This record gives sequence, C-alpha cells and structure tokens, in this order.
Amino acid sequence: MTEAFIKLKRSNATWELLADGSAFLLLTLIALRARRTDEFNRHGLQIGQALIGDHHACGLTRQEYRSAKARLQRFGLARFQPTNQGTVATLLDHTIYDINVTVAQPPGNTQATIEQPAPNTQPTTNKNEKKEKNEKKEKKYRAGSVERRLSELLFELIKERKSDFRRPNLDRWATVIAEMIGRDGRSPERIEAVIRWCQGHPFWQNKILTAGRLRRHLDTLELQMNERSPKESLRERMARMERNGEL
Repeated sequence: MTEAFIKLKRSNATWELLADGSAFLLLTLIALRARRTDEFNRHGLQIGQALIGDHHACGLTRQEYRSAKARLQRFGLARFQPTNQGTVATLLDHTIYDINVTVAQPPGNTQATIEQPAPNTQPTTNKNEKKEKNEKKEKKYRAGSVERRLSELLFELIKERKSDFRRPNLDRWATVIAEMIGRDGRSPERIEAVIRWCQGHPFWQNKILTAGRLRRHLDTLELQMNERSPKESLRERMARMERNGEL
C-alpha cells in the first residue's frame, strides 16, 4: 500500500468520540490500515476496508473491543464483518478521519509533498459534483409541497440552535427528499419523524445539517430511534410527538 497521510478533522463528532478512548483508538487503527486504492491485495479488501484482527491485535480487552465496535456502528462510522482471516472493518464516514490524503513519492532524499492537480486540471469528482448540483437546481418545488415542507422543517430546526445558519438551496434539499420518497420508498411521515428525532439528538443534530446527509444516514437514524423505543410503532411515535407538541 502506498504510504500517505490521514487527516483528523476538528469537529463536534471528533470531540465526542474522544470521550470514548477505546472507540477512538479502534477508529484510528481502521483509518490507518484502510486501503486507499484498488491495487492488488491478497486479502481482497476494497477501498476503505481494513483487516484489523481480534481484540488482542487492537490492544483492547474483549469487552473494550466489543463496546468500541458497537459505538462505531451505532454512529454510522464503521461496519464490521468477521471472516476466516479475521475481522474486516469498513469506514462508512469521513466525519472524523479523511483517509484520502495522497503524497507523491520524492526522488532521493527530498521531502515528500502533497500531490496537487495540474494548473488547468480539475478533479473528475468536482466536475461530477458540479454537474449533479446543476441538474438538481433546475427543478423548483412549490411552497407547501411535501418535499419543500420537509426541507424547510430541517432548516428551521437547525436554525433553532444556530440562528445565523446559512440558508441552503431548499429546492436542492427538496430534490433529495423527493428521491428518498420516490426511489428509496420512504414515507413523508417516516422522514419527518427522523428529522425531528435527529435534530434533538446530542450527536446527530450537528451531523445531519443537509438533506443529503439525512438520506445517507436514514437507516442508521431509524435503527437508533427503535433502540430507544423498540415496541413503539411509527404511528404511535408520531402520536406521542404530537401530544408533546413536537409536531
């Protein structure tokens, strides 16, 4: 594997994870070992995956190892799969670590420098992102439509905590909501319940700040909601939230 750097991000999620030393240590180990390219590897790992072994290989007790894995999975940061060769960990999010920092190999004894794109060259990923943004901003959603209403709900709940939060393009958010409903099969009621829950959660409220992140983490968010109230149906949850004035 090519030698490179990983970046530890200054974020609320990082500070919160630091409070759990075992989970932070395990995530650091995964980030350091995770593959960054699809070049040949004998374990058949994909980009973002690392073979981490057992709790002894991670320097943790069995209980610390289990608790750390559970926390990273619960927060949607990593996924774990046992194999005959050992446990394979997959990074699911770059909120805390970014493993995609590359360096050019220097000739002789010169110091390594971070690779930069050619002067007039733009990364393909940036071009794709711009194309996607241009496509999304073409569609307008009328005020009062379910897509626009849910987008405005997410924005207003964020503003309750930060009044000067920059106003997003709500039509783009509404397009993401429309995809959640049309492509992903999520009902508006489910989406609304998740929005209200995550914006009241001490960890997720500062992580879900766009409709795109809401869509990406929806399954994880719903699983955590159900952990807290496993016997409560969606209808019962909505009724309770309405009684409490949360709707």
